[in-house]
Amino acid sequence: MQKVKLESLSLAHSLSDKPLPPSPLIVTSLEGGKVSERLGKLKINSENWKQRIEQTDAKKFTVAGRLQRKSLSPVELQFERAPSDAAKKCPMLEVRSAHQPQLGLAKSPSMMVGGTNSSRKAAQRSLSVNAEEETPLSRSNSSSSDSDPDPERSSPRSAKLDKELANNKSAAAATNVGARIQVPRLDDEETFENFFATQSKASTTEAGEDSQLEISAFDAIKPTERLVSKRHIQGPKGRRAARNPLKSLAQRSDISSEYTELRTGIAERELRRLKLESFGQRGNLAAEAIAGLASIEDFKSVALRSSSLPLPLQQMWLPHKPLMLLHVKGRTHVQTRLVAPSQLSLNRGDCFILVAGAQLFRYVGSFANVIEISRSKKICAAIVENKDLGCSALQEVILTDGKYVNERQWRQFWTLLAGQDQAEQPEMADCGHADEDEVFESSLIETNKIYEYQDEALVPLDKYWGCIPKVEMLDTRKVLVFDFGSELYVWNGKNAPSDAKRAAMRLAQEHFGSPDAADYAQCYLNPLNYASVAGRRESTKYAQRCAVRPDWCVLGRITQNMETVLFKEKFSDWPELEREDLEKDYLANGVHVVRALNGAALHKGDPYQEPNLVLEQSSLGRGNFYYDNDTMRHFDVITKSTDKWQIHEFNFDAAEAREDYGHFYSAESYIVRWIYQISVTVRELSGKVSNRSTVGRDRCVYFTWQGQDSSANEKGAAALLTVELDKEKGAQMRVAQGDESTAFLRLFRQVWQHQGRKELCLARRDQWRLYQLQGNVPEETLLKEVSCESRQLRSRSSMLLIHGSTGQVLLWHGCRSAQHTRAVALNAAELLVEQLPRDLFSCQSATLQQLEEGAESDVCKLALGLGLDKGEEEERNYGSLLKATKCYDYTPRLFNFSSTQGVFKALELIDPLRCQDRHSPYPFAQAQLYTARQPTIFLLDDGDELWLWMGWWPLEDVKINTEERSSPTTSDNRAGVNRWISERRAALETAVDYWRAKHGDNDAVAFHGIRGHVVWAGLEPLAFQALFPAWTQREDVREINLEDGRTEAATPISEMLAQMTQTEYPLEVLKARPLPEGVEPTRLELYLTNEDFQRALGVSHEEFEQLPVWKQTKLKKERGLF
Repeated sequence: MQKVKLESLSLAHSLSDKPLPPSPLIVTSLEGGKVSERLGKLKINSENWKQRIEQTDAKKFTVAGRLQRKSLSPVELQFERAPSDAAKKCPMLEVRSAHQPQLGLAKSPSMMVGGTNSSRKAAQRSLSVNAEEETPLSRSNSSSSDSDPDPERSSPRSAKLDKELANNKSAAAATNVGARIQVPRLDDEETFENFFATQSKASTTEAGEDSQLEISAFDAIKPTERLVSKRHIQGPKGRRAARNPLKSLAQRSDISSEYTELRTGIAERELRRLKLESFGQRGNLAAEAIAGLASIEDFKSVALRSSSLPLPLQQMWLPHKPLMLLHVKGRTHVQTRLVAPSQLSLNRGDCFILVAGAQLFRYVGSFANVIEISRSKKICAAIVENKDLGCSALQEVILTDGKYVNERQWRQFWTLLAGQDQAEQPEMADCGHADEDEVFESSLIETNKIYEYQDEALVPLDKYWGCIPKVEMLDTRKVLVFDFGSELYVWNGKNAPSDAKRAAMRLAQEHFGSPDAADYAQCYLNPLNYASVAGRRESTKYAQRCAVRPDWCVLGRITQNMETVLFKEKFSDWPELEREDLEKDYLANGVHVVRALNGAALHKGDPYQEPNLVLEQSSLGRGNFYYDNDTMRHFDVITKSTDKWQIHEFNFDAAEAREDYGHFYSAESYIVRWIYQISVTVRELSGKVSNRSTVGRDRCVYFTWQGQDSSANEKGAAALLTVELDKEKGAQMRVAQGDESTAFLRLFRQVWQHQGRKELCLARRDQWRLYQLQGNVPEETLLKEVSCESRQLRSRSSMLLIHGSTGQVLLWHGCRSAQHTRAVALNAAELLVEQLPRDLFSCQSATLQQLEEGAESDVCKLALGLGLDKGEEEERNYGSLLKATKCYDYTPRLFNFSSTQGVFKALELIDPLRCQDRHSPYPFAQAQLYTARQPTIFLLDDGDELWLWMGWWPLEDVKINTEERSSPTTSDNRAGVNRWISERRAALETAVDYWRAKHGDNDAVAFHGIRGHVVWAGLEPLAFQALFPAWTQREDVREINLEDGRTEAATPISEMLAQMTQTEYPLEVLKARPLPEGVEPTRLELYLTNEDFQRALGVSHEEFEQLPVWKQTKLKKERGLF
């Protein structure tokens, strides 16, 4: 039966391979009658559609495609490496110190497993020990020590602990289980011979030779009763002889000669608990806070160290250098590495970041891939926002190979790299092979070396050796060491032991300077000098070994949650930090979300509120009293005392005379202590203040006043010394120059702010000095020194012109100054002549003379530089209001437009010295405009005229234009520019609505007949400058806006709004540069007419809309409309 089945199967198989005979029922003459032929035709037709479709052009936009389009000769890779080749990593060497540090309770050599010989051997080894050749002292797992070869002597508990140590190699076990410690033996060398003093044989011999005894000397010994009588004591019968206890102890097998040290931390926790209980009711505070409050250290004995001296140990290991060149290279996992700050490290195929103190440069190579450009941009943004890597730059400067290149910035870049001015721009290496990024990326990752501190050694981590670090490896209880070649970091977890942190830092320091630590002979690349062979180079040879690491390498200590951006870039899964600057809002939010604001609500504003200083949750009002409407209580502020100290870089000095308390210098910092009381009274039903009052306790506040020109060291010293002086544990408040409150001014009645340092100001007492008045009441008078020239005069203010050596005081009144302004100025001048402070005068007497604008004396004209010829029209370059006819009894208003959270809104700025019944002529300063985050817009209401102040675009990459693309990050920057245009349009519309709410509707005139102008930062006209108390030209901002095509002429708001709302432009206008205001550079086709659209793009509107977005962009680039 089985044979029949096999024959049937073979017959069926043979028939399946033969074609079937033609059937008479199927007509073979018909086309496609056979099923096989029809299937073949269907297969052919399914493949023919590929021939009718153009091949993808995605390769043209890659680095390889751009190199081919540039007709550059192919470049060979620096070394051959196939994707299937095995990785070449550094050998795993354990790092130990040649001099073991004493951490806590020092362990003697005889207490460590392995005995004395093992410890001596470890001390003679080099820093790097091969783990395969020699077993570390702390890695004893299953075998016992050399001093105890018998395995049966180990107790079961000891064997269990040995097994746990052998199976657990993580940091968690290392933090709880210590090293193997041997119990001291009675007959060892250290216990007896080294501890007890022994007498040499030579000394014994000498003593024997010196003292010679005779036999007759023993006759002098007389017998005593105890020697004569001998007492015999008989012990109990049947008693067994005593054994030797030492021999019995040695024969016991249940006693272990070693044990494992367990670190439970119970003692530390118990000490911490006892310390918390000793502090009483402050147990809810952190231990650090309680220790700080309980500190009774005397800071007077502490002298601040000069910045030129070497830093102490705890501040030496900063994870950055003053000058750093970062190389951004790769495609899958982009590598950001520290390279030598030299011209040889640069090439046109990658991105580079130069960090140099207050300067930050980002070079974008012509052939850098998109991932490198995006990564370098994020790194620079993080540096600017967080002031990372010791960089204080306010913005990045982008350098590229395009035609819109700023030569001045390039010169600064090359000067920083070379250390001296460069007459000519050095040559830069061209782009290398198209696959160079991936090869270098993988080869650099294999050079990563990561250690963990365990048992007084740096133990390599097998899992992450030669791999990309991950966030999961950062344990709070660990101390890790990351060696990236040019960067070596000691990462300290916040819960790691302090001894381990110090010991790991010492080991890292020794390893950083050891000669064999920079040996990368077994790897493809050397991370210390790989940048010199990246790109198109004449020679691709490089040193695989380095004797020592160069000086530009970094050895830094990093604490958990305080990592630098350069350290974070090494990890593959580090959480991306959110950017909080305006650029993120411009890029993330669309243009259509910007809407104009309600002008009526903006004009109405908020109800008036008196200045109120709040200290210790108590309102002090203007510094004299405060009335609470809710509780109907009246608070009087009583000043007990005021003290002042001047801060130097290393110490502080108390003010010599109380008359000098009101004088401050812009290049110095001061500490002012104010001790005051608050008296509380209530009002009677009649509304009068009651005679009953309650005086509170003595309160104290320390004001730290910092001049606008003071150094950073003095500002920091002022903050530290404030803590030292604050014995009362009172409030502390920082006061920047220009932000003084009314309560602060009332402490001195008159505050004089001089330019520069005190020594220089005293030397200028024989010159004319000009002071401008601010404040509306005599108790809140502020006089600020400005440059003594006519352009600083203001027609709505009163100013003091002082000559210290001759004793001349000229009180100049503007033609439009208010009566209360004149009264405050006259009171200040009279008090000045009466007191004659030595900060201003070197003479014994002074005279006061009042002058009116337009009737100045010759002495005044000479001092201010005004024209002396009365027959000619005098030159008044300060915006004089002599010919003005309008009334100036109002206070200007200032609004700031911004969209920091993606919503366009306005914030009104208020005068800190405001009074409800008196107007302030100049309530705002120029610094409020220029210190705001750019780009921004301000609206200034000057009564019957509006001013729109436009800032500047801080990121200069919008102006980069190369043959390859419009900018390194085209889509991002274009979106930001479009949003900036949309914000300006919304601000213009808001200004029109604000004018309509203030002056009413006027439909007969366009835009309700608004009177206002648009000015640009750095290009402000004289009429706008005259609205501020003092003005200084900003040439850097002026240069930026001039490059953007802005002009000094003020443009009417109606004209600019009409231009920004225009919907059609001729084709020639759209191709010219700069573009008209309000035109979105990425959507130029929207402003074309139907005829120009067909002529410019060659297709109609309908055909263009049907194309994919990438084809639309390509077509616009080809026709010059992008």
